[in-house]
Amino acid sequence: MFEKSVSKMRLSDLMKATNDFSNNNIIGAGRTGPMYKAVFSEGCFLMVKRLQDSQRLEKEFVSEMNTLGNVKHRNLVPLLGFCVAKKERFLVYKFIENGTLYDKLHPLEPEIRNMDWPLRLKIAIGTARGLAWLHHNCNPRIIHRNISSKCILLDGDFEPKLSDFGLARLMNPIDTHLSTFVNGEFGDLGYVAPEYLRTLVATPKGDVYSFGVVLLELITGEKPTHVANAPESFKGSLVEWIKQLSHGPLLHTAIDKPLPGNGYDHELNQFLKVACNCVVENAKERPTMFEVHQLLRAIGERYHFTTDDDIMLPSDTGDTAFPDELIVATEVTKEVE
Repeated sequence: MFEKSVSKMRLSDLMKATNDFSNNNIIGAGRTGPMYKAVFSEGCFLMVKRLQDSQRLEKEFVSEMNTLGNVKHRNLVPLLGFCVAKKERFLVYKFIENGTLYDKLHPLEPEIRNMDWPLRLKIAIGTARGLAWLHHNCNPRIIHRNISSKCILLDGDFEPKLSDFGLARLMNPIDTHLSTFVNGEFGDLGYVAPEYLRTLVATPKGDVYSFGVVLLELITGEKPTHVANAPESFKGSLVEWIKQLSHGPLLHTAIDKPLPGNGYDHELNQFLKVACNCVVENAKERPTMFEVHQLLRAIGERYHFTTDDDIMLPSDTGDTAFPDELIVATEVTKEVE
């Protein structure tokens, strides 16, 4: 079905595979549009993203698809195909069977959550690896801008795969300073870096902040905008709760109750420190994703989650090396996995 790195597909095939984009086939929903489970006649399972409000003309969209089709890494969801139908735009991805990290961390029935510490740490390290690769080693380098636990998918081995990378410019290609924060373009509530409210400019350190919120979700089990274990009078976000606790001796009480006391306490405390560093107010004081990945790898060293490291030391760890436009519809050097 997919001879090229990314294939153009027919709308009729996508409609048949998704039962005419039935609500029953929706397996995820985010700022960029719903994701559908698609079942093709040959027994092939895929995921179809129906983009909302894409501003791209067809020629530009196809160029972007060819670029994104060459962006391949073991911790990214592979883009396999796309479809253009009048003003509609669809992206076709490999099916990732265990769904989103958000659904695993926040099931409708909390008592069925079954995620031990090594699994949470494995997911954090793998996601950090994928995001660090996008920031530092991908060609073109990419700011994700929509990091959340909803865009981290888990395969059959619970290896994390980052989705929705590269979609920012598909949604808003003309304004390279991305001044559409008021429309929710910068991601889900609770994950958005505070400086975006002032600058309206996407940066790598903004991604670091959003990833830090995901780290806090992993270690506390709390949602980014609603903290169940906080006092009833507390109405703030997860980050605000953590900052409030960090001013006293009670920060450790934020850790998800099933985790401490199982031989992981030192790792939990180190992990919480990394998460807190990612969500500091001043963007310049946050680590780079390369540094975050290295810190998390060190915490998880005894588990041997990875034996190799495909994240190269960046020549410039600041934000200044990022061009205004990170996804370019020009010739791209194909990255190997």
